[in-house]
Amino acid sequence: MTNVRSLSLALLLSLPIAHADAASIIVAERAIQSENYTLALDTLRQLEKEGDLEAIYLIGTLYKDGLGVLADKDTAKRQFERAAQQGHLLSIEALREMKNVVYLKEFNQIINAAEQGDPSAQNRVGEMYEYGQGVARNLNEAFQWFKRASEGGSVEGRHNLARAHNFGSGTPQNFTTAEKLYLMGANEGYVDSMFFLGTLYATGNGSDASINPDITAYAWLSAAAQGGSLIAQTIEARLLMKLDESGQREAKALAEQLTRRYVGQ
Repeated sequence: MTNVRSLSLALLLSLPIAHADAASIIVAERAIQSENYTLALDTLRQLEKEGDLEAIYLIGTLYKDGLGVLADKDTAKRQFERAAQQGHLLSIEALREMKNVVYLKEFNQIINAAEQGDPSAQNRVGEMYEYGQGVARNLNEAFQWFKRASEGGSVEGRHNLARAHNFGSGTPQNFTTAEKLYLMGANEGYVDSMFFLGTLYATGNGSDASINPDITAYAWLSAAAQGGSLIAQTIEARLLMKLDESGQREAKALAEQLTRRYVGQ
């Protein structure tokens, strides 16, 4: 009696290549459903050599769930990443699910500390709500945790609270409050707050109208760049090009002043 594998291969050889690949995936999927993992893996490995994204993904699922192979989350993750990098949607979703398992574990580990008043934990919980990491995304909840972290003295929490006001995330947009909080972060040497002060002025939303906002924007971004911000380093030169010679001199002088005052606090 002809076995299933021989019959499947005979059928594939009689098909055009594109159709053979599609049929091979079907063979592999049916083999997985019937728990014939040897056939599934043999079929998928061949397709994997040809760069078939669905095969790469399915091998990842076998390693993730320990079907026909020893469970190996790292191998599964590598498989999903290979396919996700080429736009395979199921692999992208699989990676998200794997990350959320890790995030949920982290959330469960820190939520008690956050509720008991740990500012660092409160800030992290806020970030997890903001980005939907292990929990459903909830910007209002994120804002409340950032507020508690800020009140508890977390500079990161204060910066995130400033961002919330800056972009109207979980609270009405308020550039004045955002700037005030960013300045508090800058006073503590927090480079990200310096960067966002620069972007606040670059978009015309800073409160100090006594100086050309492009000059103020450059100065803050230059200070952030001196503090190690790579993004600021790529932007500051562009801002300087917008200014005339006199403006450039003023901008550089202000940048030196801000750097001396805020960087390295």
